[in-house]
Amino acid sequence: MLCRAYASGGRPCARIPPVSGAASEKTGQTGQSASENSLIDVRELLRAFALHLHALGRSGHTQRNYLSDLLRIFSAVARSQRAPDVVQIDRKAVRKWLAAARLAGKSPRTIERHLASLRTFLKWAHAAGHIADLPPLDGLSAGRYSRLPKLLSQTEVSKMLDERPLTDPQQIRDAAMLELLYATGLRIGELVSLNVKDVQRGQELRVLGKGGKERIVLIGSQSRQALDRYLSIARPALCSDSSETALFVGARGKRINERVARKVVEEAALGYTNLPHAGPHTLRHSFATHLLENGADLRTIQELLGHSDLATTQVYTHVSRDRMKEVYRKAHPRARASGKLPDTGD
Repeated sequence: MLCRAYASGGRPCARIPPVSGAASEKTGQTGQSASENSLIDVRELLRAFALHLHALGRSGHTQRNYLSDLLRIFSAVARSQRAPDVVQIDRKAVRKWLAAARLAGKSPRTIERHLASLRTFLKWAHAAGHIADLPPLDGLSAGRYSRLPKLLSQTEVSKMLDERPLTDPQQIRDAAMLELLYATGLRIGELVSLNVKDVQRGQELRVLGKGGKERIVLIGSQSRQALDRYLSIARPALCSDSSETALFVGARGKRINERVARKVVEEAALGYTNLPHAGPHTLRHSFATHLLENGADLRTIQELLGHSDLATTQVYTHVSRDRMKEVYRKAHPRARASGKLPDTGD
């Protein structure tokens, strides 16, 4: 076993299950010829890495994602090397895992996330002195791909929000959550972590994002109206405990969890979109794309989304060809007469 699940109360909230190897031989019996500098004691380092993530203030969701990604990689390598306790991570091992992941049909985005988790882990392990050499993983990737975010149209979002029933406290709460998600582009973890005191005067909201970074987001008049309705009518009916600090509470009067909040969004989107799945991140993508389509600049969207790198925000620069044609025809003086795009000669 790697380690027991961490208890609550200041300890990491990500559970680390055992790595599944094919046998129990030690690393020296694997026949690997690389130096021991690339050997990783999985049991000890994942435990230490979990503590490191917790100390950095990473959310439980982020901790679980990191450890889940690493366990998938280490389990695959362990089965290959027949060494469940100590695995050898070098370029050859990662390339072999990469090939197997592609063959298994893993999406490029999933593979890239796993690789990013592994790089972060190895850099930490090297900086902390747990491994002597940093395996050279430069150039390894899932391959080229272009996967645009799935989103709802402005019409679909408007219908979904405007047609919400408001007959009981839970429905009023759900409507406020949906309005807030679309108005702010919040991550679902950020939404459920909000406290009543984070609701600022006017149309501002204080949000604690990834890595404990605080930012101020703006909310429009309709989302503010939905939030005020929830605070004055629904929340007092759902929560009688004056000491409860959570903004959004469940049926028992305690902070609503991510699973319940996700279900609210998924069920609300049914019947309003042809997407096979529409969740909280779909609203986040819609928020950013609709801002861009209506003239907002990338820097502003970056700040509102809480992205640390502008490159992350640039995925929203995708604009449909039909809309691009429409904008061109309306804006360019030589395009209005014929309605045709110019021949670029390409």
